[in-house]
Amino acid sequence: MAQGDQELLRGVIRSISKRLDWDASPASDGAIRLTLRQSDGEAKMAISREELDLASEGGTALYQLRERVKKARKRIRDARKPYMPWRLPKIEPIGAPGPRGWSGGGGRR
Repeated sequence: MAQGDQELLRGVIRSISKRLDWDASPASDGAIRLTLRQSDGEAKMAISREELDLASEGGTALYQLRERVKKARKRIRDARKPYMPWRLPKIEPIGAPGPRGWSGGGGRR
């Protein structure tokens, strides 16, 4: 991978978030495999050689590449943890009255 490509990707990623960790590796077909990492998880995306060449010239191609990276980052942030009700903690009363008094009926009759 060329030094200019790394500088371009570094500039695009730093413009989105300075805390975003990334790694770029060349793919077999001349494309670049970009891996984005945050504390929540990671996302991978492929960037074609043509897209990199157009983005290095600037203009709308650079903006489109930046938007693709932002979408990949959004996939990391929006990934939900699976709902597992059997792993939720069981809440047990400790003997103190709640907001409506002692438990068992609550209120006047």
